Amino acid sequence: MSCGIVRFLHPPTAVHNAVYCNFFNKREKSLVVAGLNFIQVYRVNVIPTQQLSDSSDSAPKALFDDDDEDDLYTVRKPVLSAVTANFSPENVRLECLATFEVFGTVTDLKASALPHSNRDLLLLAFADAKLSAVQYDPIINDLRSISLHDYEAARFSDEMPTNLGPAEPIVRVDPDNRCAVMRLYRTQLLVIPFVHPPNRTDNALNGPKPVSQFRSFALSLKKIKDDPNEFIQDFQLLPGYLEPTVAVLCHRVLSWPGRVAINSDTCYVAALSLNTRERAFHLIWNCVGLPYDSKYMLSVPRPIGGLLVVSTSAMIYVNQGVPAMGISLNSTTAGSTRFPLRPEAAVVATLDGSSCAFFESERLLLTLRNGNGFVVTIIYDHAMRTVREFHWQQVLNNRYASCITPLEGGYIFVGGRLSDSVLYMLTSSEWIEAEAALVEDDGNDDFAARRAGPRKTLLTITDDEDIYGPNAFVSVVTPLKKYHFTACDELISLGPCRTSAVGEPLNSAEDFVRSSDKDADLVTCSGYENESHVVAMHKSIRPDVLASFDIQDVQDLWTLQDDSSNDHSLVVISTSDKTSVFHSVDEIVEAEEHPFQGDEPTIFCCQLHNGRISVQVTRTYARVVTLTGCETVDFTLEGNDEVKFATALNERFVFVTTGGMLMLYEWDSTLGIITEVNTSALNLPENGILAASLYVDYSGLFTTTVPSNVGTIEMVIEPDVLDTTVKAEPQPEDEDKLLYETRGSQVDQGKEKFGLSPEEFRSSLMELRTRNLPFGPTDWLLLVRRDHTLTIYSLPDLILMFETYPMIHAPRVIHDVCALEQPSAPPNAIASACQDQKLKEVLLVGLGIRHSQPYFFMVVSETVHMYHVVPFYYGQNERRLRISFSRVKHDMLTNERKLKRRLPKDLQADENRLAKRFFRPFYNIQGYSGVFLCFPYSYFVMIGDRNIPRLHPMVVDGPVKAFAEFRNANCTAGFVYYNSRKQIQVAELEAIWNYDHNWPTRRIKVPGTVHYLSYHMDSKTYVACCAVLSPDKRIIHGSVDQVGTEVAERDPRFVCTFLPKFSIHLVMSDEWQLVPDATYALQDFEFATAMKVLPLRNGTETGMREYVVIGTNFAYGEDVQSRGRIILLDILDVVAEPDQPLSRVKQKAIYEEEQKGPVTALCGVNGYIVSAIGQKVFIWGLKGNSLVGVAFLDVQIYVHQLSSIKDLILMADVQRSVSILRFQEKYRTLSLVSSDPNQMHTYATEFCVDNQSLTVAVTDIQQDLHIFQFDPDYYFSAFGNRLVRRMECNLGQFVTNMFRLRCSAFYPDAGRVAALPLTKKHLTMFTTLDGAVGCYMNIPEKTYRRILMIETILTNHCVHRAGLSPRLYWNARTNPDQRFDLVGNIKTVADGRVGSLYLELDQTEKYEVAMKIGCSVDTLIEELLDIERQTAAF
Repeated sequence: MSCGIVRFLHPPTAVHNAVYCNFFNKREKSLVVAGLNFIQVYRVNVIPTQQLSDSSDSAPKALFDDDDEDDLYTVRKPVLSAVTANFSPENVRLECLATFEVFGTVTDLKASALPHSNRDLLLLAFADAKLSAVQYDPIINDLRSISLHDYEAARFSDEMPTNLGPAEPIVRVDPDNRCAVMRLYRTQLLVIPFVHPPNRTDNALNGPKPVSQFRSFALSLKKIKDDPNEFIQDFQLLPGYLEPTVAVLCHRVLSWPGRVAINSDTCYVAALSLNTRERAFHLIWNCVGLPYDSKYMLSVPRPIGGLLVVSTSAMIYVNQGVPAMGISLNSTTAGSTRFPLRPEAAVVATLDGSSCAFFESERLLLTLRNGNGFVVTIIYDHAMRTVREFHWQQVLNNRYASCITPLEGGYIFVGGRLSDSVLYMLTSSEWIEAEAALVEDDGNDDFAARRAGPRKTLLTITDDEDIYGPNAFVSVVTPLKKYHFTACDELISLGPCRTSAVGEPLNSAEDFVRSSDKDADLVTCSGYENESHVVAMHKSIRPDVLASFDIQDVQDLWTLQDDSSNDHSLVVISTSDKTSVFHSVDEIVEAEEHPFQGDEPTIFCCQLHNGRISVQVTRTYARVVTLTGCETVDFTLEGNDEVKFATALNERFVFVTTGGMLMLYEWDSTLGIITEVNTSALNLPENGILAASLYVDYSGLFTTTVPSNVGTIEMVIEPDVLDTTVKAEPQPEDEDKLLYETRGSQVDQGKEKFGLSPEEFRSSLMELRTRNLPFGPTDWLLLVRRDHTLTIYSLPDLILMFETYPMIHAPRVIHDVCALEQPSAPPNAIASACQDQKLKEVLLVGLGIRHSQPYFFMVVSETVHMYHVVPFYYGQNERRLRISFSRVKHDMLTNERKLKRRLPKDLQADENRLAKRFFRPFYNIQGYSGVFLCFPYSYFVMIGDRNIPRLHPMVVDGPVKAFAEFRNANCTAGFVYYNSRKQIQVAELEAIWNYDHNWPTRRIKVPGTVHYLSYHMDSKTYVACCAVLSPDKRIIHGSVDQVGTEVAERDPRFVCTFLPKFSIHLVMSDEWQLVPDATYALQDFEFATAMKVLPLRNGTETGMREYVVIGTNFAYGEDVQSRGRIILLDILDVVAEPDQPLSRVKQKAIYEEEQKGPVTALCGVNGYIVSAIGQKVFIWGLKGNSLVGVAFLDVQIYVHQLSSIKDLILMADVQRSVSILRFQEKYRTLSLVSSDPNQMHTYATEFCVDNQSLTVAVTDIQQDLHIFQFDPDYYFSAFGNRLVRRMECNLGQFVTNMFRLRCSAFYPDAGRVAALPLTKKHLTMFTTLDGAVGCYMNIPEKTYRRILMIETILTNHCVHRAGLSPRLYWNARTNPDQRFDLVGNIKTVADGRVGSLYLELDQTEKYEVAMKIGCSVDTLIEELLDIERQTAAF
């Protein structure tokens, strides 16, 4: 029976929602971004003009003007000018602080500032009708569920979505934070009054959750007073009312463009006052007769107030007691609505698919569907309380926004699904009419003249000054400003991935250890229209090797800098019996004379005093090399004790012996000697040290001070905890003001404040980033004792500042013993689960911007654990550091499978005696800082400006045993390493790739939206089919044989239709650029419906040759029969033109004939072309320059995808599911083998190959993945005529593209799992519209059952953020009652995220899960390791 697993290799990148709130505390606001199933928290940060990572220093230097002789604790002010004073847009970055994954699709995200809360509350809406109220918990450094609401009962879900689109849950929050409201399906609202839950009294990590007191209820709005309601389009909560008031945009009767003559103005706005005590509502005011195509509303901030209703062609302002005022943006409103609208002469646009948000009380940013962005100013008359008009200014181009979030200080975040998410800096100046920005031409001739027309004056004064006095009736209106948007930073999005291709990389094969697994690049597409790109990416790093030489038995290596330059002048290589030194100024040459000891191996080598002092550490002594000579420092060791590990930083270095003894030395610059530091103040137990690390803090987190406005540890504070002193309010001056003055009647009174001003924000940002560094960088000593407790001491005074409970089990969060009352796990549980665990090495290092992000690494047995140091201000001891260690979630499996054979005893003793250096920190490799992990499966851990750990494996050269950062005249910012072929390699990272992403990525901009992509192997080029939209006024007339066009006369405000113009482009894989003058353009009104590169057999030639095959369709409209063409293009190698090396390839059309129907799908089988034309499938053979029909078959409604393997053809119909065809070349016969009898709206399909087993994978419109199998022996299959549905699951994303790739079969330890069968096993890869990459793979039934057991048990162990279960999220959404078959044993596809969830547990929880299953932790890890290795494509 078929068993399989789905594993996501690349996470989604599209941004759907964003909110700016006090996520961590009241001290600082953060930007919370929500994607498909992830939540990320960012803050605005400023990088210096000259970063440390851009310098040539191999170790971080101080950012302050301090002399080398000064004590680190001398009080001095830091120099802030080089760090934080430059707020230019290129220096502003979004820095990621936290990332959370949820098991559900986030449909909306809002924040609420509760009056007595330490931090804001996040409201997450999930499909179909779930809402979770979560809050950040500093104890677990994660989201804690406060309140959960599920309204998916039958009495709510009986209302199905309509043609207006799916009724996804949307959330709105009361401006006064009294309640939140969510839409339930079509006509109901969910109301959640905010009642404060009890405060937390426990400090345990696994303590009880607060009891929910947010009692929600549902309100049915099927009828609002006398007006019926068919659908709630949108709603907003209004400010300034005594009770929570919601304004609802409803459809009285559903209408559409074809019914405008009968029902045109069917929408209305109703303002409802909510009584949360009686769970009722009553109508306050309404506005009827709005256009039927009203899309959404926007609440206008005070002092203006009211609502802004946005329809497809109009924008209408409504308010209580004020006449409605609307403008029309095009001429289609003349016949579609009777609502009085004023034509807006400055803009011609449509507002469907738009996004907008207010960034000031009278100004909003509006982005249209075509990518244009406008600042719309509401010209408001404060005296008459009326809106006069709307002023439009275009500020953005090609920005397809999904959400707009204003930040403080003049910054605006624009999130995108179809393009990148961008942070903009907003600047304004006084408006001058002559300098007014013109809106882009939309294809109309009168546009520029219309925009340059005269405008109304904004100040009106009456002439009756003698009667009423001077300026008695002056209308104070909104002043105009001119805005300029400057891009500061962007979050790269790889979606939507409509198509993809696999190509060969151009690395030279002789540089690396090669196997039968060929490296490949995944090339896909992203963006839309002018922001469209071809994206090339791969997971594993393939360095550019500059030089290499052979050397035997290398144990470790180091690079040493020259004191006069920043280059590395020496390379020290330690073997098992000696130490070799190489000069590396220009070339790496072995030095005959050097000051180091060469007759024995070296344990450690470093430099002190800014590179002027070199230290060589052996097993029993240290050799110090200065400018004046050499000095040998003997260690005082007992018996056979010797040095096993050493580390150094700045002026100090520390040794740890095999017996657990610690020795600390420092360089005395006054005496010019190395002196030993007395460590008796540490009160260490005898021989009680396992590992040590030195750290210099540039972040300011290592402090004992507590900033203001960080609150307490409680989630939500009760009102009686706060100071309840009532402050006396100022009384009005006279009784008239008390009676007649209304709130918001004046211009400045009651005006809603949009955060801090730019000056206030920059001042606050400088204070937040620098106030923790009043004394400059500080030095720290980190020790791990024999009882596995972590301690941190300050240097040079050696005072204990941080101490933990035993952390050998790698808990999720490591706290100080004074911060928690009890450890995270019982001691006996830790002892039983970690009895075979050994801690081998630790490292605390500062990475990221200015090395201000501390990360802690440790190796326990063969597992790497990575922690991020985060602030924790709620400890009980005021003298301890206010930090905690939060474990970073990762899927790195660096170890190899355990072999059954055991090492000899002498080798085991040597392995235990000498510790390996697993962690190799680097500070400037192509501008990135991070840590290289020397393991059998090596990794780069890179930290860029985004402060997100990027984990890139480097396995192309086998296991890496030694690694060091390296620079010389020929290698600017590279590295040197020792590979498994016993070679020293000098290499650099390829500069064309962006490594600050989940995978190394390269983007190539192309003209227009990419629809199809394929790889031409003979010419090493990628073929891209792109479409550019352009306005068109032509009308089609005539018949199918005589098609004519005429240009229609339209008024200047008519919105023209946009016609795509398709063309074929070539992208060179060596330069990653478009080939100039090699474009093939399709005809007008011709749409490309399929494109593939197929190997074809030509009847006049021998062998096969690759051709680009294109299927098209002429879309002339409903009155003309649809026809299409099959086009064959040949890519030829020609002589390149002078100074144009990319012009060496050209495209030539060899066949382009019209067919009798639309060509909708293409594939190849045995050298023939398989095409779907209308309701038939044809097979063509190429003979010369023409196609000859071979066979055909009548099929279903609309075939949109074809795939083949050998002589089998997989066909996907848009509504009739999938079918399998067979082509018999001998008999020239095409026949139907089997099909799925159920109706299914298919999206993508592909074969799944596993040796002799063949299945079919299908995705549908409900985001489900179905696995079908041809099984004639099954009772339901009707002797094989019906495909049997074996497995299914819900991917949570739309998949429109699938392809096959052979799984990795020759990874380092594949021999343990029989690599030969893996060579005939394929991965079914897929890309999603949200930018994710995943794969499906068949697995053995034993592994499948074991993963299902892990999934069942993990339901009670893993973190259910927002109360969502991973199993429910993974279940298929297809209703079994709607199927024709009665198959009852359909299994669920194994979830590959189970491995990530299991690795996220600490060791005690892993041990408990393994015991419940009946196996060991190592067995489960090896099962996950095999899956990870076999799916390690690219």
